[in-house]
Amino acid sequence: MKVEIKRLSDCPLKDGVEAYNRGFEGYFYDQSKTIETFANRFGLDGISPEHSVIAYYEGRPAGIVLSGIKKINGEVIAWNGGTGIAKELRGKGIGKQLMNAALDIYRENKVKYATLEAISRNEDAIQLYQSLGFRLVKKLKFLQYNEPFPAGTLDATPNYQVEHVAPNELSQIHFYRNKTPWQNHKDNVNGGNAVILRDEQNEIAGYSLFKKFYKEGEVANIGLLQLEVAEAREDRADVMKTLLKHSFSPLDRSFKKTTVNTPEEDAELLELLTAIGFKQWEEQVWMIKEVHNS
Repeated sequence: MKVEIKRLSDCPLKDGVEAYNRGFEGYFYDQSKTIETFANRFGLDGISPEHSVIAYYEGRPAGIVLSGIKKINGEVIAWNGGTGIAKELRGKGIGKQLMNAALDIYRENKVKYATLEAISRNEDAIQLYQSLGFRLVKKLKFLQYNEPFPAGTLDATPNYQVEHVAPNELSQIHFYRNKTPWQNHKDNVNGGNAVILRDEQNEIAGYSLFKKFYKEGEVANIGLLQLEVAEAREDRADVMKTLLKHSFSPLDRSFKKTTVNTPEEDAELLELLTAIGFKQWEEQVWMIKEVHNS
């Protein structure tokens, strides 16, 4: 199928919105965008119009790949923030053409790794990415709890020093998790929050990275992006409880509390969250392709 592929930066913004809305029609969740909400993704998610591509079929926007490129921990990383093809044109090879165009842009920019996430149920998309050399690295869990926490749920025995810091201050922590999905990295969390916990010896016991969303001046949603405990600590459960306590405050109110892309390998954290009432509502896979020199 003959399509014309252009960079989003060379196209009218309304074409990007049309390509996106057509591309995500019938998706698992409503992804429809206005010009304003579409443009917001450039700032909030680090999407770059120069590195994103649109497919035109018979003169009409028919598909899109949104991408961001950034140096993280000394390596140039690309993130595919969304691949969508018009419903009636799916399965005709447009997705592969768009992805190859995106990969060419990544190579031009000396990208080391291309990354993306896909909903685990989206088998067609996962197969497409695997055919292009992406490998499945991790399964990522989304958990949610909306009720107030019962009194004492997150109480811990030791006393910790709690520091509320800007996300970038997590750089000082030697066990900060750099290898994480794009949206979970401290450098990509606009308006985010972070907590560092120190023990009685002033050693860093753990940290959390999260983001609060407000509606009419009240907390409406808190998304937990990272929670890590220093290795070989015997008080791991207490550290996790204390970090959760300060990440999801206020504890006595009803609002959406979610974990975002929590790796399946974080078994201790997932078990604790489940024990206090969190339920899994979605799962994604994290996929990576080594690009430079490929």
